Amino acid sequence: MTQTAAGTRPASFDLGAMKRAIETSDAEALITLYAEDAEMEIVDRDRPPKAPMRLKGRQAIEAHLRDVCGRAMTHTVTDEVAGDGRAAFVERCAYPDGCNVVAAMTLQLRDGRIVKQLTVQAWDG
Repeated sequence: MTQTAAGTRPASFDLGAMKRAIETSDAEALITLYAEDAEMEIVDRDRPPKAPMRLKGRQAIEAHLRDVCGRAMTHTVTDEVAGDGRAAFVERCAYPDGCNVVAAMTLQLRDGRIVKQLTVQAWDG
């Protein structure tokens, strides 16, 4: 990261905190990681690239995260990478009925918060 004019470093993103929040279905902790003006785009079988789900603003993202965290399933985060202003990881989810989901996520970051997230996911048939 580059130094600011005042000589202090901007806040860095805590990818470990995100991993813990996802794996424990902690919606409250996840919500704090998003900027007020954050945007989330989700692409899957039902929401193809030409018509993805788009959530704009932390309030819209919050409703989505609460829904996902409220479901009976396990989450495992792997393959985390972080760089200057970016992060990415893979999330694997398993429902009690045996249905599995794999999602690849890329994040754009600003001041230690997520400003854009792209999720591409695949579900068992």
